[in-house]
Amino acid sequence: MDVFEILTRKGIKKLEARELTAQAILDGDFAPESFDERRTELNEKQIATLLEAIEMITCKKLKHLGSDYLRLAVPYIGCENNSCKREASRIVGNMASDYPDELADAIPLLIENTKNDGTVVRWGSAYALSRIILLDCFKDSELLETVKSICKAEQENGVKNQYVKALRRIKVI
Repeated sequence: MDVFEILTRKGIKKLEARELTAQAILDGDFAPESFDERRTELNEKQIATLLEAIEMITCKKLKHLGSDYLRLAVPYIGCENNSCKREASRIVGNMASDYPDELADAIPLLIENTKNDGTVVRWGSAYALSRIILLDCFKDSELLETVKSICKAEQENGVKNQYVKALRRIKVI
């Protein structure tokens, strides 16, 4: 059964679909380049489940995924669905150190999501931005100043703490 069948089959519950999808990715049974050709077969909830599976793999470092997985996720940082935004942001955060030269498209979307009403969306953006500013190529950049001002404005402690931990690690606060 391929990933698209897993995600669209009616009898499979969301958590099971995430686990089966993750296993298919780990087994090499999913090619991110095929996603563009077939993404219209999936609704936003199903795409969120795919993103959750990728996020789980990248967070737990179960397998090194290629930059094509990062490119698959980035557009969903800017979509309407908060679950997709959150998971895509987390994927970027998890993969940032592997592909620092491929973050240019993600950064403006992440910054935009720092203004979102949803705490989970802002937290996902904080997670990713905090990991990006730790990278050598961003430590002395304009992005660092932007993140510092976002941190000052953030009211939710859980979100703010993502920034504070990173800023302390690079000794700017």
